[in-house]
Amino acid sequence: MSPVPDRAETLVLGIGNELFTDEGLGVVAARRIADLALPGVEVLDGATLGLALLPEIADRTSVLLLDAVVAGELAPGTVLTLAADQIPMARSIMMSAHQIGVVDALAAAELAGCAPRRLAAVGMVPISLEMGYGLSPDAERGLDEVVDQALCQLAAWDIPVPTRA
Repeated sequence: MSPVPDRAETLVLGIGNELFTDEGLGVVAARRIADLALPGVEVLDGATLGLALLPEIADRTSVLLLDAVVAGELAPGTVLTLAADQIPMARSIMMSAHQIGVVDALAAAELAGCAPRRLAAVGMVPISLEMGYGLSPDAERGLDEVVDQALCQLAAWDIPVPTRA
């Protein structure tokens, strides 16, 4: 794959299915970050596209995934950040089929020599996975922490982010 001209070096990718309440957390969090219009950052709604996200991931300097995750013994509502080396291992703890596709897209980018240099994920253990549009009230309350941790990760990558009062 050859680099795509005129696109941001950093991608924030919201993953999830908004038809299953808190499973849509990553997409909702990505919208909040998109509203900040951070310089050098592209924000995309990756929904449940999985492997089809390879062209979006390819040749980026940095990719930050946002999603709902099931992480062993952690309580619902827990927010966590995964470093690059934890994401393939998290394949067994990430919650739905779209995660396998995203991990496969990352592996395909690695094989093709176009993987991002920096990779991280921020997620929350879902409170509800009931069918229905919109986050549960508890997940909605925890959304600020997801966004804050995502912004901390972007700042660690030297991306200017607004400070919260």
